[in-house]
Amino acid sequence: MEAYGLAPLLLLFPAIGFFFNALVGRRFVEADSEIGERWSGWIASIAAISSFVVAVLLFLTLRANHFEANVVELADWIVIPSAGFDVSWAMQVDTLSVTMMLVVTGVGSLIHIYAMGYMHGDKDYSRFFAYFNMFIFFMLILVSGSSYLVLFVGWEGVGLCSFLLISYWFDVEKDGKAVNADAGRKAFIVNRVGDFGMILAIILMFWTFGSLGFEHVFETAVNMTIYSEVVRFGPFSAPIGTVITAIVALFLLGATGKSAQIPLYVWLPDAMAGPTPVSALIHAATMVTSGIYLLVRSNVLVELSRVAFAEYGLGVLGAVSAADLIALTGALTALLAGLIAFTQYDIKKVLAYSTVSQLGFMIAAAGMGAYVAAMFHLITHAFFKALLFLGSGSVIHGMEHGHHHIHEHGDAHHEEDTFDPQDMRTMGGLRHKMPWTFWTYMIGALALAGIFPLAGFWSKDELLAHASENSGMIFETVYWILTIAAFCTAFYMGRQLMMTFFGKPRHEAAEHAHESPRLMTVPLAILAGLTILGGTMNLPNINAFGTWILGSDNGHAAVEEGHGVELAHGEEAAHGEEDGHGSEGMSVTLALEHWLEESLLIFELTKEEGALTGKYHEYHYPHTPTTLTWSVAIISSLLALGALSLSMFVVYRNRPASADAPDPLEKLRPLWWFRILPLETLYMTTVVPAFKWLSDWLALAVDWNFWHDFVHDNIIRDMFVSFANFLADIFDKYGVDGTVNGIGSVTKGLAGVLRKTQTGFARSYALGIFFGAILLLAYFLWIAF
Repeated sequence: MEAYGLAPLLLLFPAIGFFFNALVGRRFVEADSEIGERWSGWIASIAAISSFVVAVLLFLTLRANHFEANVVELADWIVIPSAGFDVSWAMQVDTLSVTMMLVVTGVGSLIHIYAMGYMHGDKDYSRFFAYFNMFIFFMLILVSGSSYLVLFVGWEGVGLCSFLLISYWFDVEKDGKAVNADAGRKAFIVNRVGDFGMILAIILMFWTFGSLGFEHVFETAVNMTIYSEVVRFGPFSAPIGTVITAIVALFLLGATGKSAQIPLYVWLPDAMAGPTPVSALIHAATMVTSGIYLLVRSNVLVELSRVAFAEYGLGVLGAVSAADLIALTGALTALLAGLIAFTQYDIKKVLAYSTVSQLGFMIAAAGMGAYVAAMFHLITHAFFKALLFLGSGSVIHGMEHGHHHIHEHGDAHHEEDTFDPQDMRTMGGLRHKMPWTFWTYMIGALALAGIFPLAGFWSKDELLAHASENSGMIFETVYWILTIAAFCTAFYMGRQLMMTFFGKPRHEAAEHAHESPRLMTVPLAILAGLTILGGTMNLPNINAFGTWILGSDNGHAAVEEGHGVELAHGEEAAHGEEDGHGSEGMSVTLALEHWLEESLLIFELTKEEGALTGKYHEYHYPHTPTTLTWSVAIISSLLALGALSLSMFVVYRNRPASADAPDPLEKLRPLWWFRILPLETLYMTTVVPAFKWLSDWLALAVDWNFWHDFVHDNIIRDMFVSFANFLADIFDKYGVDGTVNGIGSVTKGLAGVLRKTQTGFARSYALGIFFGAILLLAYFLWIAF
């Protein structure tokens, strides 16, 4: 079955949904709000579902063709024949891109359906779904592009859509401030910092490799590394290892923006200003996964940066490789965001900081070379984080309806003006009011905490196992930081469950809350099912699912038994051990790993007589028999259970009886400081004032005082005035007028001389004729002889 030709439909369907809602959707809603909403919502949802169907067909096609990748050419884009520059708009259909397509369209479709119920009655219903479809469209461009330039188009597109959706309710004010519009601007501006890194990386890649296509960049980078080539930048030059390290470091800067890592994570918690379906789409399936996809797609460059440091000492500031910097950045972000989540009261902000933390796990995995683990956690995280965000939206929906019920019956008290439906302190006891929401939310929370046997346990365990099994200070440091972050995750999720669903209602709105409509609870049930079963895609020793994924003759993929590949970080990957068992684990076959290994373009490098030699292999990933590391699994499980027990039965056993009661966690003063002094506060008190001062200085001192007053007024203006005076006083007077007057004066002078020959006497004329005749005779004689 060949479905590669259907790939363009993946982009066409959400584009149709966008244009329908943008151009005519509002008219439908205004004509009949009930029918118009159905048309608008279902067309947007069907567009997303149709793209999901196409992604499934592409998946089946890859499976039937032994995972063979294909590039679908759509059109020539930028062609400069004289420079030999040709960039085509093409779609990369391989196992990595199709995996992302399935996540984006599958989870995105469920969020679309949920949003139909959540956004019911909104005055700009069609505008919301137009933005939603556009978001899916640009995210699919990002994950399907065959070059970094096409990827960057999607990269910028999702940034624009996030701005539009975060600030969707731009006219809402709080304390006289347009908080939603400010949150959108903050996300847009902070992401521009990361985008600057991406632009520099793309420019540097094109200068160095002469192309932006994935295949050409990777192959050229490996070959240039083998021959230790030097890259010249005019009069300057740098070793290829330094250039690759710079490119990967710039990729990290881009990823810290889109995937909300230190120091650019500060925009993501504020993204909660948008409607809850927006939070789910951004945090689970689309924008924040862009940075992880970028690093996994660029795995060859990441590994080459490790080679540059190991072989030549070419690292970031000479201290660590760019790959290790990625791992450390992700680990520190995971821990810091987890600690900040401890102290949040907003139900969505707890999940927002949780997203930042979990993205840190994925970034750390990519930095350690655990690309499959990073993608595995990305997929499972998309399931349970979408479930949690949509569940939080259901809770907020129920609280708002409870509050409206109080208002309609005239029972509102003084707290009505300060009521916040997202404040967990006003909740409590909702498990009895909203049973579907409670049980599905419980499944998502336990998966995020890493409780066996839910999907989050398997993906997080694989990631931690990779860190624990590799020697070196960086890996050990990352392992312990991530282990502490995992403990924090379980603790704050237990705290959230207790504050939201257990105890007695602490507000009249919670007392009158009720379950959300089926249009919202059905997607919750589906996502809960995916959260329970999601780990089977990479589940050890259960091969029925894996056999179906791989196909009957694909399971022995890729590498010849008995050969080794020396990885960039020096780990020998033996392809086939005699007994297939590790010292404390058991060898297993993982379906997702076999599926993704066909898109991880790893190279072989060996050292002979002090020099690197090797070759580049397309679609070749050094597979090692994966082991279920019992010690890591047991430690992580005990920590998760201990953290949940500590938060649910020790710290929050005596739950606050009212919304204004002090939080029990306040007794842990050092930990509580993360509430009053998170990095965002530090950012707002240091970076923002410094940036504002720099901006003011550039605007006033440089732009106005120097450029406008000095350069413009004193140099440019005076130069033009002097030049104009020269033209008026000298050139015009002596050049233009002098030329005209000079010709007249010369003509007049010659006329005065010639006039004297006109005497009026006949003898003078006869004499002139005589001499003229003699001259003519002499001329003809000279010619003749």
